[in-house]
Amino acid sequence: MLTQCIAADMHAGKKLHRALIYFVMSAMFFSFLPVANAATNWRPIPIKPEHTRPAKVKTWNSDFATTTGFDAFDASNSGGGFLAVGKFSNREQVQIAVGAGQMAEPLIKIFDADGRLQNSFYAYAKGFRGGVRIAAGDIDGDGVDEIIAAPGPGMQSAIRIFDALGRLKNGNGILAYNRGFVGGVRIAAGDLNSDGISEIITSPDSGGGPHVSIWNGKMENLGLDFFPFDALMREGVTVSVIKTPDGPSVVTAIESWEMPLVKTYIYDRNASRIVQASEFLAFDESSRNGVTTAAWDFDNDGFDEIAAVQNGGVEPQIKIFDRYGTFMAEFAPTDKDYSGSISLAEQHLNGRTLLLTVPTSPVVTGPTDAEKKIAVSLDEQRLYAYEHGRIAKTFLISSGVRSHPTPTAQTTVLKKAPIMDYRWYYGPNNPSNYNLPNVKYNLNILPHIYIHYAYWHNNFGNKMSHGCINVGLDDSAWIYNWAEIGTHVEIF
Repeated sequence: MLTQCIAADMHAGKKLHRALIYFVMSAMFFSFLPVANAATNWRPIPIKPEHTRPAKVKTWNSDFATTTGFDAFDASNSGGGFLAVGKFSNREQVQIAVGAGQMAEPLIKIFDADGRLQNSFYAYAKGFRGGVRIAAGDIDGDGVDEIIAAPGPGMQSAIRIFDALGRLKNGNGILAYNRGFVGGVRIAAGDLNSDGISEIITSPDSGGGPHVSIWNGKMENLGLDFFPFDALMREGVTVSVIKTPDGPSVVTAIESWEMPLVKTYIYDRNASRIVQASEFLAFDESSRNGVTTAAWDFDNDGFDEIAAVQNGGVEPQIKIFDRYGTFMAEFAPTDKDYSGSISLAEQHLNGRTLLLTVPTSPVVTGPTDAEKKIAVSLDEQRLYAYEHGRIAKTFLISSGVRSHPTPTAQTTVLKKAPIMDYRWYYGPNNPSNYNLPNVKYNLNILPHIYIHYAYWHNNFGNKMSHGCINVGLDDSAWIYNWAEIGTHVEIF
């Protein structure tokens, strides 16, 4: 069926005229591709200034005064880091391990309590850029903690165990989840059954179910796995371990989008299983920015409280709760312009219990008021597709040239056309006459303005069009399939 409409998207021509553009719509032509998932299609994305800070490790006391600080990585590391504290040698004093954040080489660095570098080694192949999450625990009962590494998004869920010299203790690593899952893993360690040996706790990032797994030091599953949240939830789970009068407790929280619910679990020796101990909201129920937790003996009574922070999109506020969710205190560890996330770790030093913080790349970087949103930056010549507050995909585009600029706007996807013929006629023998048949993947977002595939050039990242938003083949197919009628679009 041929349908007539008006559009404005052609090269050349000194004056912009109304043009007849015909598009062919055929239900038989198009078969939908799977909606891309941020976890399974991860690739490095630009980090905006408000989402990054230098990877400076700071130490806080219970008065929220920072006592010391040191730079774990140089200023070129824009992804921050991940913290773990442990006794990694036979010396009495604990040490600080920092795993690299996203966009950096997958290094683990070990520092003494004063921030002096002791050792540095690669946790994964040098080309990996998804970040290295880490935990510390004595998994073999020798009185010395190992460093347990889990990858962020972009590779299989290989859990690797190292000593302080960077020597692998479990071969090349063991997969915590199936081979097809590359969404990233959260990691924690603690002696859940109080036998003097730490267990390893893993949970999947976005794209995996809320499947918390518990392993021994050989990465053998102990049959204590549990689902702290609805089994259909795919927003990711964060984990930590706190010391309580009832024994070590696993603290779980939803990583993003769902309400900021925290649940704690303990090992029931009589039943030989993990049972829930408490649950509470760490932030306002309307928040969709997720929660990360850590242990902190805030009142120095020998048992841990729960430190909680949101996972990006807002200024970080660290809140302190007792194990039942009773609010105790809060503070802001960064400047007000920062809306990234924070990695937390507890440090016992000279009879005091301190909290360590370091900035880390946020999980939530986009709007949380709509399930999906398309944002087009004309300055960057880049499209961002947000889903549940995360970047689902981002890619270069070509918007309108100076004489025919793409307008800034707040709009929605008005209609979708799998194929359109773009025809432009200025008059007989006019060299600016234009005929581009069979243009795929057209999203109408304003009268005469489309997001569509442009097979006539490959110069994305530069302004090329007559007002529309030109996209490469794979990216145009993806955004066409992903977007829905009514999906919000912002051009700025």
